[in-house]
Amino acid sequence: MKTLLFNPTGKSLFSVIGGVVALLQPTIPFILLCTLMVLGDVYTAWSLSRRVKRKFPNASDGKFKSIYFGRVFITLIKIYVLIILAFLIETYIFEGLQIKLTNISAGAVCFWQLWSMLENESSCSDERWARVLQKVLVDKTARHFDVDLSDLKREQ
Repeated sequence: MKTLLFNPTGKSLFSVIGGVVALLQPTIPFILLCTLMVLGDVYTAWSLSRRVKRKFPNASDGKFKSIYFGRVFITLIKIYVLIILAFLIETYIFEGLQIKLTNISAGAVCFWQLWSMLENESSCSDERWARVLQKVLVDKTARHFDVDLSDLKREQ
């Protein structure tokens, strides 16, 4: 019995996989950068959860739950699809134009994640810089941890 690598089906399969990897290779830096930004957002959300737990022990357990991993995974899949589609549109539809859709898409994702990180870091914080940011950003304490902010503010 031949191994998968040497039989005709295996050769065809690896050829197709190699072709897809070669086609999408230019998207790898964008995908890696966006993945790092999403992971940074996950870290800041976890850190917000820990701050809520310290400040209001009954409001949150301060743990990263598997449902959040599912959301992160789906978000990463959507980002990868966006970047790959932007690259393919840029390459095959707008080939003569100087529009860099991949860069624009990755930049939008990075901005979105950076904004979310700033919201996470400024939420549930008494620091002066956090209070200044809260005038522009959303306080995620209530939204992410099933905590009614008006109740928490009355407790203090």
